[in-house]
Amino acid sequence: MIAYESKQEQRGTQDVKNWRNTKQPKGMMEMFSKQGVSVPVTTMMVMEAYQHVKQGGEAAGIDGMTWEYLHTHRSRLLYQLWVRLASGSYFPKAIRAVSIPKKDGSKRVLGLPTLLDRIAQQVVRVQLEKILEPHFHQNSYGYRVGKSMHDALHRAKFNCSQYPYVITLDIKSYFETIPHDKLLKALQFYCKAKWVSLYVSRWLKASVMHEDGSQSQPQSGTPQGGVASPLLANLYLHVVFDGWMKQNYPGIRFERYSDDIIIHCRREQIAQSILNKLQTRFTECGLTIHPTKTRIICLDRSPARGSERKVHTFEMGGYEFKPQWVKAEGEWKLRILPSPSMASKKAIMDKIRSLKIHTRTGSIYVVANLLNPLVRGWQNYYCHFIKRDLNDLWRFVNRRLEKWCKWNKRMNLYKSRRWLNTLYKMQPGLFAHWSVCPAY
Repeated sequence: MIAYESKQEQRGTQDVKNWRNTKQPKGMMEMFSKQGVSVPVTTMMVMEAYQHVKQGGEAAGIDGMTWEYLHTHRSRLLYQLWVRLASGSYFPKAIRAVSIPKKDGSKRVLGLPTLLDRIAQQVVRVQLEKILEPHFHQNSYGYRVGKSMHDALHRAKFNCSQYPYVITLDIKSYFETIPHDKLLKALQFYCKAKWVSLYVSRWLKASVMHEDGSQSQPQSGTPQGGVASPLLANLYLHVVFDGWMKQNYPGIRFERYSDDIIIHCRREQIAQSILNKLQTRFTECGLTIHPTKTRIICLDRSPARGSERKVHTFEMGGYEFKPQWVKAEGEWKLRILPSPSMASKKAIMDKIRSLKIHTRTGSIYVVANLLNPLVRGWQNYYCHFIKRDLNDLWRFVNRRLEKWCKWNKRMNLYKSRRWLNTLYKMQPGLFAHWSVCPAY
């Protein structure tokens, strides 16, 4: 039997069809208010959170509840969730831990709450965002409304042209090592609503169900995969880093996207001094700076001056910042420009290979429907600065299409290219990448 299909939850389902018009529940709400805690959760807040969260991932929590089941029984389930939230009797279920591979070969552990817990987190996140957003630093771009990684990259591009030294700051296992007590203290400083702190503390203390079936009680960290986790992680770094930099180094420019931090300096001595003080600051706040991934990089060295003057580069958000010769105002000048990193290109190429396009049976339109959503996503993200940055990968896609012709139409290389060229002239928009890299 599925965990969420209990007899207790099936009682009273006949009177919740019009639950949006119901008033606040009594009983526990009155007892909760005597403790000085007011929970202004309305039915509309729960419904809006449901509409927002269902657009995200479909992975289920430990109870196995699917979106199809929740949508079918949403009137009863959302009503019961609202009663628990508004009365203060809401407690989250255990979080399901899932390991996913990272680019460097290691694994990242995601914590997946149940669908109802995600909706509850979204209710709190909306209220908390209204309070925290005005306080966040203007150079913080991660998981914020109206800001994106491209905004951070544009700012980094401009600052790299003004400052020759860069500190690439990496925090070791940031989401897993955030101290609960310090995070709650920062939350209570900015948010005076006690019900928000109460529910956040319950989420942080929720047990974790591992893949081998064992359970553990987390002592630190906020699980990646939770709806409220990015906002809480942003809040803690706002206190630990953004506010500290504004107070101690107001003239130093930086960009921060979640825990990905870039700091710009004019001289290496200044950069080293800032890094030393940051190591002390982060240690005091329960965080650890990664010893090998954190570096001081000089960008203005010329490769023509020998190996000791080697050009250095750094990565941010899948882009690599490196000096490139650009013709500006009739002269060739060395500029620091972002372009897709080799690791990002390799990941895209591996994804294309894994699709095994040549084995797809049916018409060429089946392949186009498979490829186009992926290609458009890569184009929108990695071709933001230069449209032809991924042309070498698009030529690789064309080669895979030639292989599809060989397998499905029994054509040799010459006939495959001629057939694709004819198709391109008839339907140049059939494949998304043909707009910048035609099939010839």
